[in-house]
Amino acid sequence: MNRIAIYLNQHIDGVVYSAPNVLEHYATDRSLLKYHPRIVAIPASTNDIRRLVKFCNQLAAKKISLPITMRGAGYSKTGSSIGNGLVISTEKLNHIQEIDVRQRLIRVQSGVTLGELKKSLGVHGLDLPVSGDPHETIGGLIAKNASASINTEPGTIIDFIEEAEAVLSDGSLVQIGKLGARGIKKKLDQKNLEGEIYRKIKEIIEKQSDLITKIDLTVQNRSGYSGINSVQDKRGFSLLPLLCGSEGTLGIITEVILRVEPVFEKPDWFAIPCQDEKDFVRIGQLLKKLKFTDIEAYDATIFNQVDTTGKTCGFYRKAPDDGYLIVANAKDDARRDRRRKFAKLKKALTGKDRLIVEDVKNAHDFVAVNENLLAFLNDSGANYYLPLVDGVYVGEEHQAEFLHGLKLMTEKFKLKLAIYGSLDFNTFTVRPSFSPATSEGRKQLISFLRMYLKLVEHCGGYPCGDAPEGRFLAMFTRPNEDAEILSVYGKIKEAFDPLGILNPGIKQEVEPRNVLRHFRTDYNGGISAAQ
Repeated sequence: MNRIAIYLNQHIDGVVYSAPNVLEHYATDRSLLKYHPRIVAIPASTNDIRRLVKFCNQLAAKKISLPITMRGAGYSKTGSSIGNGLVISTEKLNHIQEIDVRQRLIRVQSGVTLGELKKSLGVHGLDLPVSGDPHETIGGLIAKNASASINTEPGTIIDFIEEAEAVLSDGSLVQIGKLGARGIKKKLDQKNLEGEIYRKIKEIIEKQSDLITKIDLTVQNRSGYSGINSVQDKRGFSLLPLLCGSEGTLGIITEVILRVEPVFEKPDWFAIPCQDEKDFVRIGQLLKKLKFTDIEAYDATIFNQVDTTGKTCGFYRKAPDDGYLIVANAKDDARRDRRRKFAKLKKALTGKDRLIVEDVKNAHDFVAVNENLLAFLNDSGANYYLPLVDGVYVGEEHQAEFLHGLKLMTEKFKLKLAIYGSLDFNTFTVRPSFSPATSEGRKQLISFLRMYLKLVEHCGGYPCGDAPEGRFLAMFTRPNEDAEILSVYGKIKEAFDPLGILNPGIKQEVEPRNVLRHFRTDYNGGISAAQ
């Protein structure tokens, strides 16, 4: 065990490891990258995290680098939960502290998983309507500002955060929430790092107001620190929009109070097969206009391919590969509202459209849709269906062009390609089949990625529609960003983390050769998840 690990073990209640087998376990996440940490810490409390951060900050002041990477479940697909310094895992900070059923509030530690949270809330008829894998932690979902549904409107997890507890880069512990005029004045008067952060962020907003308004929040673009546009509004001032989606580069959220919602009555599911891209866009626009929810889209290739695994889809029987399936539901509180929606939907559909409404006979088919997707992703043989860029944003006016462009790419690269996504958020995920084990496979993979991102840009979209850029995507997205806006992002990072110890290389200038040097030659990351 190295000397730093021995020292830290003497000063925290948790455990610090430097054994090669442990470091190997924490060297990968769900991305294509592999970074071996020097040390792994599993703290037992928030105070442990404070001691670890303070130690790394003191080393940085002496020009000794031991950068910090926070890790929840390790489900990042852009390399934001791996690093070559100190990896701090929140797996022991997994307690649900309090549930206030009357006020619909819940206080949880950042290591609690979404599945555990939903299970505990379900007992009380409550839910946190955030999209994510059940194994992802609340801290990880906040780090990427995960998508969420606000009744029938799209949003993100920040819409449900009342207050957060966070550790700053000097090890100090702060409470972050919405502040009024009196509250912000108190913060500005503080003679510590927290006060300095508030002063610098307020100065950035005042001096760069014209530039900040250029950051378009009307579309889903979660790159950089675009939340700066929402820090100050008529209701007050809050740093939460910066911390949500910051991927652990500005501070470490250890505990959070979330507002939750009552569970809707069991939704009425339905499915509509689409023959081509025009039908796909027309149906998607119609469902959103009528306020249907949980609108998910899948290409028929997925269902045809899983025939070889023994799985079948009742909605398709050897469908043409250029078809699509849209699945959605109605979950209004009033049954009459659901009936009205379905009546309007039936009236608007054309004679060639087939509406499949859930009933006793086909209920299993609706459950099987996601099972088929998982079977497709995890039965890849020699190649892997790789998570290169999950959740790109493409506006509905360009979706037909986007889907057609993907077909041309599959022909050019002669590959299998799974396409699925959320029409609530206009985000799409592609999983191309490549083998990263060979040099030729890796070259093809990079060529595909460059062409894919050009297609997204050509269609007026954004690569970071469902999650931030992390380490992997930053090398492709940053060259296209406005230089002045990047400068603002740099000032925000410096205000929170003056010595640069929190997840360096994430959301910042990256050297592509250095990133690609950490490219994995296999993708044995466990069972792939659709989220």
